Amino acid sequence: MTPKNSEEAIRMGLEDIESKFGIRFSRVKDGEAEASAPLMSKDRNFYNVPYGAVLFNLADNTAGMAYLSTGGNGVTVSGNVNYLRGAAPEAMELRSRAKVIKRGRKLCFINAEVEDDLGNLLSTYSFVFSNI
Repeated sequence: MTPKNSEEAIRMGLEDIESKFGIRFSRVKDGEAEASAPLMSKDRNFYNVPYGAVLFNLADNTAGMAYLSTGGNGVTVSGNVNYLRGAAPEAMELRSRAKVIKRGRKLCFINAEVEDDLGNLLSTYSFVFSNI
């Protein structure tokens, strides 16, 4: 099903992302998005650190919802990540924030970050989305 407008796209995106990944959004508005996801044992490697892919997925989905909140419609074409540290072993949740930096006719640039629920900054991101 293709969304008819940006509000419907946001609603569909929120439902899809939460059902697939357990990511819950607390804010999606005006080119910004905030989300959180429980940190489960399956998300951690044998060092008890979350897999980089888990952090990247959270950041990418948060960036995508920030993009949708501007009326954009497209996909990730590039994502750059800087992993700064692992989550604390006692961390129970990951949190992500994303903000649209520039939205052009064809491309949209978004910065994001992920931290654990203890306030440790784990990773930073820069994404490029392509309008479709």
